Amino acid sequence: MSPVPKVIVVGAGPTGLTLAAELASAGIPCRILERRAQRSSWSRAFGLTPYTMELLDMRGQADATIEKGLPWKHGPLGDGKSYLDFGRLDSRFPFMLIMPQNRTEEVLEAWALRAGAELVREARVVGLRQEDSGVTLDVEGADGKTWKEHASYVVGCDGVRSAVRSLSGIGFEGMSYDCSLVTADVRLKHPPDPPVHAITGARGTVAVFPYGDGTFRLIVLDRARMQVPLEQAVTLEEVEQSVRAILGVDLGIHEPLWMSRFRSDQRQADRYRAGRVLLAGDAAHTHIPSGGQGLQVGVQDAINLAWKLIAELQGWAPEGLLDSYQEERHPIAKATLRKTDLVFKYEISSAAPLRLVRWLIMQSLKVNAIQLPVVKEFAGLTLRYPPPRGADAHPLVGRRVPDIQMDLPHARPVRLYELLRQRRFVLVDRTLEGRFASVVGHGWEDRVVVARGGAWDRIDLPPALLVRPDGIVAWGVTRAGVPGLEAVLHKWCGGPTEASVPARAAASA
Repeated sequence: MSPVPKVIVVGAGPTGLTLAAELASAGIPCRILERRAQRSSWSRAFGLTPYTMELLDMRGQADATIEKGLPWKHGPLGDGKSYLDFGRLDSRFPFMLIMPQNRTEEVLEAWALRAGAELVREARVVGLRQEDSGVTLDVEGADGKTWKEHASYVVGCDGVRSAVRSLSGIGFEGMSYDCSLVTADVRLKHPPDPPVHAITGARGTVAVFPYGDGTFRLIVLDRARMQVPLEQAVTLEEVEQSVRAILGVDLGIHEPLWMSRFRSDQRQADRYRAGRVLLAGDAAHTHIPSGGQGLQVGVQDAINLAWKLIAELQGWAPEGLLDSYQEERHPIAKATLRKTDLVFKYEISSAAPLRLVRWLIMQSLKVNAIQLPVVKEFAGLTLRYPPPRGADAHPLVGRRVPDIQMDLPHARPVRLYELLRQRRFVLVDRTLEGRFASVVGHGWEDRVVVARGGAWDRIDLPPALLVRPDGIVAWGVTRAGVPGLEAVLHKWCGGPTEASVPARAAASA
């Protein structure tokens, strides 16, 4: 095995792989423990939202990911004709990327291994103990023998039945639904036109998504069969009958690659951190897959947590930085659970009043002014972390930063997301005299990249802003001016390096 890891990530799903790739790319020794012998061939989640693609772009992984998927700008509304137009988004990725989860894991695993993370398969965590110096795990291999693993931190990304969460004594409260849905990856002799298609009717809902390789994902919510026990295997005949009854046409379903009946839970961990143990992804929260948000929220968890762990392990984290992971991510997942629960209840109800509501919503979403906010919500672009209480904060603080072209003096044009690939803060100073950029030179040069000039056409952006490594705006210039920036640098980046303090004092004299 590689040198003793600073972080052990338990679980090699999208969340764990993203986290490990982030840590290893920053030079943090990282080991992934995965109980599966190989990547699952099941597709499970099947798409990436524009915001997830932006996060991958901030790490230089978006283009390689797009090559494995199918970009699609139109999300079906459920009447077979209308759609949500993702092409209207202010993003470099104005589409949903249709892509089976096993292919997503393939891309993320290659990234993690290339960055230097170590992946150990057939490794099941059976014991966990915390000490002042870190966490010790008891791990069982395929041969039944156990060994010990030790690291400064352990992150449980091991799914709904998380061993890390259970062994750490963290609660996972919520509810289970009593109705089942069917998903299947199949081939179609008569695919719909356009191939991304959805119909919601009195009998239920069928959604069709192409993978671009001749196979399709079917999601079938058949109200006549929602009480079928989970133990009853899905048959091709059942899928054909349900789809024909709901759509009213025969798609020529054949060659099933995978079929599954599932019921979902709505649960969330009561805390995301217990000492040196943290949770992310499905180990921290799980919900009905309405809206396809599960994988997205997990990747967001990983990107948010990674830079804070890196700061802790590199020794520059200000007090409370690691606790801000739960403070920011727990409310996001809680809101996602609430929204997906409402959407699912709306989807499964056969009551006449709700059918009328569905029709009215579908009609209203054909109006551009109403549709755009909904598209932004589905795309993930409305995410916001709470700004500091009582602070003189710019309205952009806590929000995702848009990608902007930086026409830097004496340098080639560069996008802001490309600068974020250094995994450091980025200060964008558009003032002619660079009065904010000079602050960074007082001891924060090792943690902050300075970008002078550029983006003059973006009147929606302030003259200067500080962007966190995860692409979230930490500060925008307000009437507080330079002192406001200094306060934010202390809050997020810690104090200035000692070597720069004398120089700063001399400059102030």
